[in-house]
Formats: sequence, C-alpha cells, structure tokens
Amino acid sequence: WVNLIMDSFASLALATENPSRTLLNRKPYSRDRGVLSKVMVKNMVMHAAWQLIILGALIFAVGDVRTCAPGHKQACIEKAAPLSFVEGYYGSLPLKVPSGRPAGFDRAATAASGACPPAFNATDPSTFKKSGRTVTPIRDPTYCKHSGGSGSGPTQHYTLIFNVFVLMQLFNEFNSRKIHDEANVFSGVLGNSLFLLIVIGTFLGQVALIELPGINTAFGCTNLTRDQWILSLLAGVSTIPLNILLRLVPNSIFPGSD
Repeated sequence: WVNLIMDSFASLALATENPSRTLLNRKPYSRDRGVLSKVMVKNMVMHAAWQLIILGALIFAVGDVRTCAPGHKQACIEKAAPLSFVEGYYGSLPLKVPSGRPAGFDRAATAASGACPPAFNATDPSTFKKSGRTVTPIRDPTYCKHSGGSGSGPTQHYTLIFNVFVLMQLFNEFNSRKIHDEANVFSGVLGNSLFLLIVIGTFLGQVALIELPGINTAFGCTNLTRDQWILSLLAGVSTIPLNILLRLVPNSIFPGSD
C-alpha cells in the first residue's frame, strides 16, 4: 500500500499534470543541466527531516509502558510516555495508548533505566546471588514479563504512526505539483480531475484500511478514535504550510543545478 501511494499513484497523479502558460516564460534548459535543481533538493531534504521528526516523536515519545517497580518482583506500574498528556478536540487523550514497540525494545529500555534488573547471565555476578553452590537469579523468569510493548497484534500506537506517515505523503503530493518555489501549490489543481480522483481515492482507501473490520486486521491495523484521526490529518496538512516556510530558506546552501 505504501509503495502504491508513493510510487504508482503519486507518479500517475503528477505525470498527468497539464502544462501551464508559465512554461513559455522560462528559458529552455541546457542539455548538460542536472536533473535535480537546488529547489528540488531543498524540498526533499527539508520535508524528509520534518517527517522524521514527526514520526520519531510518535514512535519514541508515544506509547505507555508497564514497568516493574524496583524491589517488587510482580508489582508493575504504568510508565506514561512524554506526549501522553496531549488532549484532543473531543476531550480524549489520543496519544495515551499502550506501546506498540517490540516488547524486547521496551524491556531493554526499562532495564537500562534501572526499573528492572538485568536478566540472568551466568558470567555476570550482578545478575544473581550465590549461596554456597546455590545460584539464585535476582529476577525470576516472570519478572518484568509485562514490561514492554504489544509484542504482536495490531495496536493503536503503530496504526497511528502508519496513518500519519501515509497522510503526510498524500498531502505532500500537492507540494510536489510545484517545483520552482511557487507559493500557491493549489494553483490549477481543479483542472486535473485525475489528480483529485487519485488523492481522494487514496484517502478513502486509507480510511478503509484502518476502520473496516477484516480489512484492517489483514493490514495489521486497528480502529482509531476521532481525536487520533484529527491528529493524523493535522500532521498530514502540516506539510503544506511547511512548504511555504521553506521558501525562506536560501536555495544556495543546497547542491543541485540552478
């Protein structure tokens, strides 16, 4: 699905863009001119950086983890993620969701922070107690068992990440229509019915992948709340004002042809 959105559908939508009269006002390109211009390189680098920031925050700063309280082998506490306090439009906490990260990752992170003692290692005396010939691990096999993410199965955490990623690509298609630092990326969009059809169809397909029972299970997704959808849409739409702000960044600091 991601490959269809970023390659096939996007290429089909952008390749059918009608030429405009502004093309006649530009000088022809020389045969040795590079394919990538400075503006194109700037947009690719800056948009990629922005998406990495958003997705990185969703991956590592979202997702509550159950950790074992120090000194209590079976008592577990919930460790809230940094962004779990964010309140949505409808009053819910869209980012307060259980971690969808691999259980091993969260378990290792909580162990490293001291919340859970390290697993038994026969070569590491700090992981066990020895009394005569008896060796007793500091943590038993079930200790910190629940300290971690989902392990397997669809989660709202990873579904939200997937949804934000897809919507950021989808709205960035509007930016990709203009490659010469034009301010209005919507200029002439109503004249390209195929572009609008592909964008709308992709969005409806994304909604179906997440909300329709059976389909979402096949794609490893689960239903999102209204506030989570609003958050996803805001993250996707953010690529458009970002593209306007990028006009303030000088093109000269990027490689590429003039």
